[in-house]
Amino acid sequence: MKKVFSIFVVILLVIGLYACKEEDPIIEPIDLSQIYPQNDVYYEIFVRSFADSDGNGIGDLNGITQNLDYIEELGATAIWLMPINPSPSYHGYSITDYYDIESDYGTLEDFQNLVDEASLRNIDIIMDLVINHTSDQHPWYISALNSTSSQYRDYYIWNNGNAYESFVGGMKDLNFENPEVIAEVENIMSFYLNMGVHGFRIDAAKHLIEGNNATIENALLIFEFNQYMKEINPDSFLVSEVFDYNYEFLTDYYIGSDSVFNFNVAGNVWDKIGYGNNRYLFASNLKKAYDDFRSIKPDFVDSPFIGNHDVDRVASMGGFNTYNTFEKLSLAARVFLTLPGSPFIYYGDEIGMKGYRYEGSNIPGYGTVYDEYRRQPFLWGSATYQTTWLPSDGSNDQTPSLLNQKDDQNSMFNQYREMIEIRKNNPALMYGNYFEPYVNNTSNIQGYLRYFMYEDIEQAVLVLHNLSMDSYSVDIEYLEILYGTLDIPAYGSLIVTVDPSRIEDYI
Repeated sequence: MKKVFSIFVVILLVIGLYACKEEDPIIEPIDLSQIYPQNDVYYEIFVRSFADSDGNGIGDLNGITQNLDYIEELGATAIWLMPINPSPSYHGYSITDYYDIESDYGTLEDFQNLVDEASLRNIDIIMDLVINHTSDQHPWYISALNSTSSQYRDYYIWNNGNAYESFVGGMKDLNFENPEVIAEVENIMSFYLNMGVHGFRIDAAKHLIEGNNATIENALLIFEFNQYMKEINPDSFLVSEVFDYNYEFLTDYYIGSDSVFNFNVAGNVWDKIGYGNNRYLFASNLKKAYDDFRSIKPDFVDSPFIGNHDVDRVASMGGFNTYNTFEKLSLAARVFLTLPGSPFIYYGDEIGMKGYRYEGSNIPGYGTVYDEYRRQPFLWGSATYQTTWLPSDGSNDQTPSLLNQKDDQNSMFNQYREMIEIRKNNPALMYGNYFEPYVNNTSNIQGYLRYFMYEDIEQAVLVLHNLSMDSYSVDIEYLEILYGTLDIPAYGSLIVTVDPSRIEDYI
C-alpha cells in the first residue's frame, strides 16, 4: 500500500490543528492512499531491457532494485513487471514454471529482495499473470501431449489430438472448464501474494474462455480469482488486459476486475492529439466510456495508458513523429496523467523513446525480429546499467538519454515528473473517478472537470488542453493555477483548482 500524502490534505489539517484550542483532541492526518489503495501511478518494466546489474547485457531484477531511486524520483508509486517466470521466449509470455524466476533475470531470492526493498519505499509491485496459456515446453503440456491418460490432459483444450492455441508460437491454451486449472491459478496467486506482491495483470483476459458467452464467463472467472485474492489481501489489485479499443467490450470485465486497461483512452489520444481528427469529440468520448464503466461498478478504478509493449512507441506513431513531436508527446502525457484511475507509464516513454514492430526483418547481430524494438533497451546514458541484448536499429539515435534529460528542466522526463507530482498532490486528480467535460469545449480547447470529496476533504480541478497549433487565451474564474497560464500555447495545458461549490458553472 502507498503512503502518498496529499499536500492539499496536509495543509488543511495543519491549519485546522493550529486553530484548535489547546484542550481539543489531536486529529490524525488522513492518508488517502490507505483509503484508496488501488489508486497508483504505475511504471511498466520489461525486465530484459531495463537495467543490467551484472554486466552480461541483459536486464535483471537486481538492476531494478538498484534503480528504485530512479522510479521514486520519477514519482511512480507502483511497478508492473512484465513476465518474470522461466520461458523459452525472449518476451516471457510462454511460461514453463510459474513458481520460479527466469534465470536471465535472477532468482526467487532476488525477486523477494526487490519486493521488500520496493515496499520500504512504499512502491507496490504487480506481476504479469500469464494464465491463458502455457509454453509447449511446460511439464504439464509435455505430460498431456505424451499420454491421453496424463493427469494434465484436461489442463488443455484438444481437437483431433491437437492442443488449441489462441496465440501462435508454442503457447497452448489452458482449459478453464477444469476446476483443477482454476485451483492451480489460485495456488500461483497465493504463492506471490504471500511474497508481498500487490496484485496481478491478467494477460489476454478475453481469451481465457472463448465462445458465445465468453465475455460474461471470463468476467465471472476473473471475479472468482479476485475474490480469492481479496481473502489473502483485501487491498490487492487485479487489472485485466482486454485488448479492444471499443469501450463497450471492456465494460463487463468490471464485474470481476478491480480495473481494466483503457485502450479507448489510448486510441482517442493517438487519434485526436496525434492526427488531430475530430478533436471536438475527445472529452465526450472519454465520458461515454467512464459512464459505461460506472454503470457496472460505480467506484471503478480505470487504468489509462498511452503506450505499452504491444503497440508501437507513441513517439514512433503517425501524427506524433511528423511535426510538433515534443509538444504533442508532452500533451499526451498531461492528458492521461490527469484522467481518473491508475495511469500506467511504459518504461522509456518518459524520455520519448521510439520503437516499432518489424515483420520478420533480419537485424545483424541478432537475427529475425518482430516486436523486439517496441521493447528495446532503456537509454540510461551511462554504461553502468545499460542493457545490450538487442543491437540498436538507429531509431533512438536522436533520443536524448535519461542522463541528458535530468538536468534539462524542459525535457520529456521532467515534464512527466512534474505532472506526476501535480497528480499526487491533488486528490481530485489522484483519487475518485469523477469526470465531466468542460462546458465551453471546442475543437481546439478540450477540457474536463475532476472532483473529489471524502469527509471534510473536497477539491475540484479544471483541466484544459489546447489540441491545436495555435495559442488560445481563456477567461475563467479559478482559485489556484497548478500548471500553465491562461494564455495556453499550442499543444499546451492549463490546470487550475476551482470553487467546489460552483462546479456546475464549468460542466
